[in-house]
Amino acid sequence: MDSRGRAGGREENRWAGPPMPDGRVAEADVANRNKRRAPAVRCASHSAGAPDLTIAAIAVLLLPLAGPLQSLPTPLDTLVDVGGYHLHMVVYRGTRPLTIVMESGGGAGLAAWSGVEAKVAERTGATAERTGATVVAYDRAGFGESGMGPADLTPRQQVRQLHEALERLEPAPDRIVVGHSYGGLLALLHAHLYPEHVRGLVLVDPMNARFVQATGDFVQSTVPHIEHPTIARDTAVARMVSTFAELARDPAASDAGLALPIVVVTAGQSWWKKADIDRAWRDSHQAIVHAAPDRRLVVADGSDHDIPEQRPEAIVQAVLSLTVQRSR
Repeated sequence: MDSRGRAGGREENRWAGPPMPDGRVAEADVANRNKRRAPAVRCASHSAGAPDLTIAAIAVLLLPLAGPLQSLPTPLDTLVDVGGYHLHMVVYRGTRPLTIVMESGGGAGLAAWSGVEAKVAERTGATAERTGATVVAYDRAGFGESGMGPADLTPRQQVRQLHEALERLEPAPDRIVVGHSYGGLLALLHAHLYPEHVRGLVLVDPMNARFVQATGDFVQSTVPHIEHPTIARDTAVARMVSTFAELARDPAASDAGLALPIVVVTAGQSWWKKADIDRAWRDSHQAIVHAAPDRRLVVADGSDHDIPEQRPEAIVQAVLSLTVQRSR
């Protein structure tokens, strides 16, 4: 641990399944994440009788896209005091009355999003003019550049302290929370604890109570059990594992009773390597979607659990669909 109380070492970006070597997740390089590509722009044909003024108007509307796109502003990279320790947060500030919160998977920091947060900021319009939604990604306590926090910190306390940090940053109060894997449980918890703020959820291949109930002790058999942690990150992982069963049983960490739009992005490829477990995983995602109206399932074709790395566009499109739905 360094002088900021930060956990060192690489971070796993998959906690929901059997531990796997990472090899890809490193601390986010903001400069590299902000590189953009100009999209191909296709213009619909027009009839011969269409007035030139209409063509000119279309040309003016498309003018910002005709050349290289404007680069994203350098995000705010900051530490926010949440009472005795700090959370590391990266903020793409926008002026639209909406905040998109990125909740990473278990054992992972914000770097595990593989730059998805920058893509979301770009696509919601947070360019140099800062006209888009505000996008916030962060390291949970004990991971990345965040401090460890209390030894007995619970998932509910973590969500409350995330809320406190967001309040201090003063972004727009309305939120869409995007949670990957274990972060899906925290996204659901966030929605239950702060219904006045959360307007929609994107659950990316989410760990969920339905799956845990269907598979018994299976999840606990796949996670690392660290009896004597010697580094900060191992301490944080041990704390997460020790509180997992309680979190999975918490009614506020389930989708039950939530009357808000939810998009579940599920892996297109089986990755548990056990037929019955893979089936239970898919079934649990379908059950979330079928449990209430205004929910839908998106399959990230060609991707396993690491959708942020392999199919980031599926996540971006899911977020955009909720922002468009909200603006209607």
